[in-house]
Amino acid sequence: MPERLDQVFPRSLFNKFEFISNGATGWVFEVAPGIALKFLCPGREEEFRRENETYALIERSDPPPPPHFIQSFLRLPYAHFMQLMPDSLDSRLRANRRQDPKTLECFEVLRLEPTAKIEQWAAELSSALAWLESIELVQGDLRPSNLLLDSEDHMKLVDFDSCAKIGDLDPGLPPPWSSPNHHLYGAETEQFGFGSILYNMTHGLEPYEDKGPETVELFRTGVFPELMSDSQLDVLTLRCWRSEFATLADLAEYCATLNGAKLAATTNAINTEYIARMKTTCEELLRTKLADLDKELP
Repeated sequence: MPERLDQVFPRSLFNKFEFISNGATGWVFEVAPGIALKFLCPGREEEFRRENETYALIERSDPPPPPHFIQSFLRLPYAHFMQLMPDSLDSRLRANRRQDPKTLECFEVLRLEPTAKIEQWAAELSSALAWLESIELVQGDLRPSNLLLDSEDHMKLVDFDSCAKIGDLDPGLPPPWSSPNHHLYGAETEQFGFGSILYNMTHGLEPYEDKGPETVELFRTGVFPELMSDSQLDVLTLRCWRSEFATLADLAEYCATLNGAKLAATTNAINTEYIARMKTTCEELLRTKLADLDKELP
């Protein structure tokens, strides 16, 4: 990764827009109220194309997906305009603890999110995963940083550059987000990541956060972090780690019975007029502030 962003990206982006975050596939800027621009990281063209194609598939699917996905406004081979969310699950959970600002080592968990809120998020995430399963896809990179929160605290799934077909080879993310025992994408891989995210929410720590490289062997041998048998969410976590749900639809059906799941029903439905209006704004940005982008591309 370059030390300076302008060694890779057009300088105009930094003069005009606020930098938000970076990832393996792209760098994200705020380009207008409610609009984020994900700009291609050179060398990641294939992954960027895969994400664009996944969003196109989501858009044209009938019936449409549940409202638990980030909305895509406009896609180009090197740029993707999408909804800008005010928070992520990762930043929310890290704000709930005292940690080293550089190493992120946790010194103390200060607070946990309300149980009803966690149950709502579990219902929303499992619904999104079940819908992807219905079109034979997995998100492929489940982790708190890929789960965003809107202004009403509803969870939105984002980042589809690792999206894959069920049955494809799973290259294996680092535990705890991926199981060292599953090698093909499917309900097993996704519910394992779901279980680890659920543990992160209910305990304020990543599973075996303090174990480092030992984490792989612990999960490989089926040695899980301590859980409470009288906690419904801890029981659910263990069931996911043990791949007890035959399908993600089964997982979503179970999560829909949680007490807090009714809060998920208050999510606003997809507004086609809003999306059309935001797409027009993105096109105007291309004609004005981003008009010189092609000239500056490396």
